[in-house]
Amino acid sequence: MGGRGGSFRVIPKIKNPVGIPSNAITEDEFLKLKGVGDISSGYTVDKLRGNRALKTQRGQEKFEKEVLKANADYSSKRASARKEYKSLVSKGMIRDKTPTERRLTTAHGHPDNQSTQAARRLLAKQGIDWKTGKKIKS
Repeated sequence: MGGRGGSFRVIPKIKNPVGIPSNAITEDEFLKLKGVGDISSGYTVDKLRGNRALKTQRGQEKFEKEVLKANADYSSKRASARKEYKSLVSKGMIRDKTPTERRLTTAHGHPDNQSTQAARRLLAKQGIDWKTGKKIKS
């Protein structure tokens, strides 16, 4: 598990809210820790603006090759990270969050976000205080 290629030398842990164990991590959170959280590499975002080489046919072909290579490299890294996540889960070193833990994590987001508000409403319907993660006493 150690070594190069972005592998973790220690078991990844994240700071979770309200007592959720630090080894409870979703695949999306894991991928973000590994630097491959986005579905695409975003390689072309800054490359297109002001790129004068794209005005020639040769420049366009070279750019297309670079983009294809960058996308393939990113896709490979992302696939490797997903495989590593599944391996760590199967070994019991980390675990996926439960639906309630996912809602608690979302509920601790920015209060203006609709997803945060929705998570808080769902937890209230379940009888769970989003601030503490404990059952609400009736």
